[in-house]
Amino acid sequence: MRIPALLSFPVLHCSARLLPVAAWGIISGCSSGGSPATTLPLPTGHFEGPVSYQGSELRVALDLRETAPGQLEADVHFPELAGQSFAAANVRYKEPQLTLERPGRASQATVTAIREGDFLRGVFTLDSIKADFVWARRGQAAPRAYQEKAFAVQTHGRTQRLTLLVPTDTVARHPAVALLADAASAASAAARADLLARQGFLAVVVSASATTSETDSTTLHTVAAALQALRRQPAADSLRVGFWLRGPGAGALLPAAGLTPAAVAFVVLENVPAASLADTKPFQQASRQQLPVLALYAGADTSLNVRESARRLRNAVGIRRGSSVRTFPLANAEFIVPGRLSADGKWTWPQQAAGFAEGLVEWLRQRKVR
Repeated sequence: MRIPALLSFPVLHCSARLLPVAAWGIISGCSSGGSPATTLPLPTGHFEGPVSYQGSELRVALDLRETAPGQLEADVHFPELAGQSFAAANVRYKEPQLTLERPGRASQATVTAIREGDFLRGVFTLDSIKADFVWARRGQAAPRAYQEKAFAVQTHGRTQRLTLLVPTDTVARHPAVALLADAASAASAAARADLLARQGFLAVVVSASATTSETDSTTLHTVAAALQALRRQPAADSLRVGFWLRGPGAGALLPAAGLTPAAVAFVVLENVPAASLADTKPFQQASRQQLPVLALYAGADTSLNVRESARRLRNAVGIRRGSSVRTFPLANAEFIVPGRLSADGKWTWPQQAAGFAEGLVEWLRQRKVR
């Protein structure tokens, strides 16, 4: 893509009209008047443009906002890929270079760009894929779909300080999800919290580790306290509060649902192994309590036997009150279908498994304590 003529710089004391990237580091030392250049404002706004790889274009939108003097926050959107937007981490700007990345996922995505007037020129990296781009500024940045709020959970004389994501829509009461995460699932929990908050859910990631099948009561009471604190939030619909679990520790944490004074509205499970009938006992108990369960499995996750686990969970939770077990055949452990070349050599970009985000959100919106 050609940069318009307005990006040419008539510099009297520098040898080039359009400075190469390597020369930007010394731009402050040369100007048309021979004096130091004026410090430019941060590159805020809504930027759009494509990235291209192996003949396949992908539209990208970047919203940059100044949240405090000298500090930027960024949201990256892929209009053609449902559920792939993310709040960027490590957003840094040092004139004229901008860098940011997708937080914590096994699949890495980064943006490195140089500001050129109302354009960003740089490289988009997705794992081993590198694609050059030029994105144009198209007005002001849209506000983020949620705000971050300090959230404290107190139990047994200890306080866990967390961050609650609160949608900025006009709805007075929102369904709410506590995402219980250990070190292995923390990145996935943060990604789901971001996804759900953008869809109108209160969401908070709660640190909760289950290292044995008989989790200590302190951990279970901490989880129960988090659910109660979430239920008491002014923006929460107290009849639509539940939690999310992932991986081998899920069964050990599930009994926390029975420790809350009010009933839990739902439980979402991701890639929970069920290697034996004994592993399904906590979920059988959930079924007897008529607790709706949505169990999601990524078909290409090699860390567990997906087929057998899904079969056992389906038998354990049944279909009472909308319980469901769903498998996404081509998806990896993060429910992403990897990028691939078609027979005619055209590239298909990595994308979330079809129906994953939409199905999750729709199921959650239908859950309510009766």
